This record gives sequence, structure tokens and C-alpha cells, in this order.
Amino acid sequence: QLKVGMTENEARIILESEMLKRGSEEPSFATIVASGNRSSMPHGVASDKVIEAGDFVTFDFGSVYKGYHSDMTRTIVMGPASELQKKLYSIVLEAQKRGVAAVRAGITGKELDAVCRDYIKEHGYTKEFNHGTGHGVGLEIHEEPVANTKSDTVFTENMIITVEPGIYITGTIGLRIEDSVIVKSDGYEVLTHSPKELIEIGI
Repeated sequence: QLKVGMTENEARIILESEMLKRGSEEPSFATIVASGNRSSMPHGVASDKVIEAGDFVTFDFGSVYKGYHSDMTRTIVMGPASELQKKLYSIVLEAQKRGVAAVRAGITGKELDAVCRDYIKEHGYTKEFNHGTGHGVGLEIHEEPVANTKSDTVFTENMIITVEPGIYITGTIGLRIEDSVIVKSDGYEVLTHSPKELIEIGI
């Protein structure tokens, strides 16, 4: 249903309506739809900006079901991706996949954060990843455990952690990819099953 010419708020309304049809009680938080230069804002709540051809569009959203929150992020592009978009997306996707693969009981929050952050840094982006790698999700949208540069929290079985690295070039372009992941004694289970390969709308 996403089309060039609609506003971020129009896209948000479609997304939230579809969640409600499927049993959502309410959004987990103010839905983020950040397109074009607004995609460089990690927390760009949907606005009246018109979505344009060539824009990255980041959707960060979740629903509440029986009191429990969900959380995921996907970034798509409106039409063919530019070389810069492909480059940035491939870096974030690989960092995110490495982060998910590292989730297990016994790892600390800062160790998980380093898996994603170090990979992004190796590709020349340091200050452009300007938030933590993840947080717990449950009865609140943000709760323990957390995965950031300072977290000594040791993950234990059945905790839930998000893995959501991103790159944000101020005022220009940005993206994030996020899954919610259950910590297992010997690994992880991903709860968010939407594809993560780059979707180019309309091609």
C-alpha cells in the first residue's frame, strides 16, 4: 500500500490500522516513519513529510497484545536504491545479523553491543551509530536488559533483547534494522520474521 506521494502519517495510519485488524490493542509506542533526510533521525516519529522517490523509509513499530509489547524496525527504499543506500544497508544488515547470531545466555550487554558497533566502525562509521544496540521488551517497551557500551548485564535464558544497529548521517540519510530476540541457553530465537533483505518498492 506504500506509494510515493503519501505522507509519513498516512503510512503510519495504514500500518497501525493493519495491526489493529490483527488483534493489536494499541501501538507499543509512537510509530516511527522516517523518510528521506528524516531517516537520519533515529527517533523520527511520523510527520506530514511527503514520501518521495528515492527515499529510504524507516519503520519502527510495535503492538500491544494482552499487555505485552512488541518492537521491530525495517527500512525500505522507494524505487531503485542508490549505491550509497546499498552500501549503508549492507553494512547495517551484516552488523545486525552478527548481533543476532551472538545472542546467548552468558553474554553481557556491552559484549553484544560491541559485535554490532565494531563491525560498523570497521567500515568507517563511528559517531553515525549513536544509540545502544538493544533493550528488553515485555510489559514495557523499554526494560532490562539493555545492550550498550556500558551494560554489564549478563543475559539469562528467556530474556528478550532487541538487536537494532543503525547508521545515521546527520541531515542526509539513515537506516536501522531491528529484530526482537529471545535469549536461549545455547543461542537465540528470533521473534520478528519479516524479511531483512533490502526491499526496493515498485521495481
